[in-house]
Amino acid sequence: MNKKIKVGVAGYGMSAKLFHIPFVTTVEGYEFTTILERSKSESKKKFPQVKIVRTIDELVSSPDTDLIVVTTPNDTHFEYASKALKAGKHVVLEKPFTNTIEEAKELIAVARSSGKILSVYHNRRYVSDFLTIRDILSKKLLGDVHEYSCNFDRYRSEAKPQAWREEPKPGSGILYDLGSHLIDQALVLFGLPKTITAAIRAQRPHSMVDDYFNIWLDFGFTRAILHSSML
Repeated sequence: MNKKIKVGVAGYGMSAKLFHIPFVTTVEGYEFTTILERSKSESKKKFPQVKIVRTIDELVSSPDTDLIVVTTPNDTHFEYASKALKAGKHVVLEKPFTNTIEEAKELIAVARSSGKILSVYHNRRYVSDFLTIRDILSKKLLGDVHEYSCNFDRYRSEAKPQAWREEPKPGSGILYDLGSHLIDQALVLFGLPKTITAAIRAQRPHSMVDDYFNIWLDFGFTRAILHSSML
């Protein structure tokens, strides 16, 4: 019988609850063993058998983890993933991968030197609407596509209290949140653009982070227009 992959999850917010733990607990070959909750013990209600740790160092040093899934706020991605890789763990990192290109390059180098798998979680590559679009384009059912337009809006006229995505720090704002999905989908469909033009700003009067973007990706023959707003 094949050995199960022991999984530790960093964070117990919406991403962990809805997008990661359900797969870990239902897909054969994985065992959910450890979770990082810095102050609460909320996961104990649903997963009483799972060990709770309070720091990333405890999580990555645990002998009961082979794979670390990082679902914590964006400004922790580089630090947590780097520590996990250096501790000899495989890593699945929630999007966005990192906050800067420099961090991304360094993280990839750490993964290569450690010989461990490092993967970014872009779940919207596999949703039905995008798979349908990809199939239509691959079969050229629409002929030559001159322009591709995609909107992903989230109405929230007031900043959400105590939401880290609304706080003015690295990785916050709608571009890193929803924009990472739209940009990734466009790259999957059309490859790397020749030029990039973008309007990124805060529309809501009291917003401390960007809550609007309009991005134009020029691929030569085809142009992609990506848009998102909180209003």
